Amino acid sequence: MSTLSTHSQRRTFSASNAIDTQNKLLTAIKSEDSATWTDIGRVLGKSDDRAAAYANTASAIDMPTFLVACREWGGRFADPLLALVGGRWADAGSVCTSDDKGALTLAMLLPAVMEIEADGLTEPHELVPHEILIRRVNALTSVWLDMIAAERSRA
Repeated sequence: MSTLSTHSQRRTFSASNAIDTQNKLLTAIKSEDSATWTDIGRVLGKSDDRAAAYANTASAIDMPTFLVACREWGGRFADPLLALVGGRWADAGSVCTSDDKGALTLAMLLPAVMEIEADGLTEPHELVPHEILIRRVNALTSVWLDMIAAERSRA
């Protein structure tokens, strides 16, 4: 029988810490955006006094309100809250290339390429031992090129 996901390693957090974080976030967003509680309430689909209560009391935001806030403020709002459980915000369509840093992946291939090219001739049998790393670099740079193309299409 497989291990249930409920037995995985978890971060612990208190509800009061989550609410304190929520309070600080809403207050900071209000201040940074030079907004009023009416403005914040409008975004959240709540009254100004309800928005103020979310920032100044032990009143937890309900799930639909949390999702609206995430849609409006993205990681600015969501990251500190999701960090409490080891998560972070990513926009839909975001690309996660790997757990490795791109520079490290490229740097791992570079010495082999330098050795292969030292005689001025690159032959297939020299590349074969490095195929896995070459494929990782290819996948990484392909993702980067897709990201560049997507960015250019938005401009």
